[in-house]
Amino acid sequence: MPTPPPRDPGVRLSFSRVDTYERCPLLFRFRYVDKLPSTPSPDLSWGSAIHAALEAWWSQKLPTPPPVEVLYRALYDHWEDTGFAEMEREQKLVWYRHARDVLARHHELYSANYRPAIACEQWFELDIGDDIAVRGSIDHVARTASGGLGIVDWKTNRRARSRGDVASSLQLAIYTLAARELWGREPEWVALDFVVPGLRVTVNRSEINVGGALARIRAVAAQVRNEVFTPEPSPLCDWCDYRQLCPAFDGDGPDVPGRAMVELGRLRRRRARDEARIAELERVVATYLGEEVALDLGDPDDD
Repeated sequence: MPTPPPRDPGVRLSFSRVDTYERCPLLFRFRYVDKLPSTPSPDLSWGSAIHAALEAWWSQKLPTPPPVEVLYRALYDHWEDTGFAEMEREQKLVWYRHARDVLARHHELYSANYRPAIACEQWFELDIGDDIAVRGSIDHVARTASGGLGIVDWKTNRRARSRGDVASSLQLAIYTLAARELWGREPEWVALDFVVPGLRVTVNRSEINVGGALARIRAVAAQVRNEVFTPEPSPLCDWCDYRQLCPAFDGDGPDVPGRAMVELGRLRRRRARDEARIAELERVVATYLGEEVALDLGDPDDD
């Protein structure tokens, strides 16, 4: 059984890091070692807002299913415009309306048998031995009819995957280990919920190969320790943020300052938007509750 993580593990991995390394070791280096910024995309911003809305809905501790308006409000509150910066307003509205349609379908599918989640976005970090820590966040921990646990990972892919894909999922195997550590028991079942087509693919715990998952993680950790970051060209290279830097495509290596300047500009623009929103909300609170309440909201660093 995994034990609490060491203070400073030699290698810290996650599902996304292992998956990235197995696809292209050099991409892993650019993203996680050199920490080069990536280009925001509509898909990532859209998926993040969908996840936030689902978390808000499943986290409601109510005896009856929360109304669909809970999903809509959370979508609005967590909409991240960064990935849509270069898009016309009408195109953005198409994405936003599509998100509402997806959430409405999710509500229709699950409201009749709604049970509040045991946890949503549950963070974990596990020591799997050999000075390796594995971390992640479980989207949805469900209570089963028998009182056990079910693990659900929300996916915003357009297409669902097969039961075989779910059973071989490294991500769900890691979550199975995490459930054992966090709640003292393994899940009865695990599932990928493809929220766009509205299909949940579920497999029993017995079909999950935890041992194979640990072997994959340890193999990647060994390569990372040895600094093996060889590029692995594939059809996905056409969409890679770092193609112009990759030696497989005659790149000269990572432009760290240039990429850093791009991300710095993006974060500064986001900070300006956040500060404007904070000022607006402070005015609302002061108008309705008085200046003293507005000034006594606590230190944001206390969270």
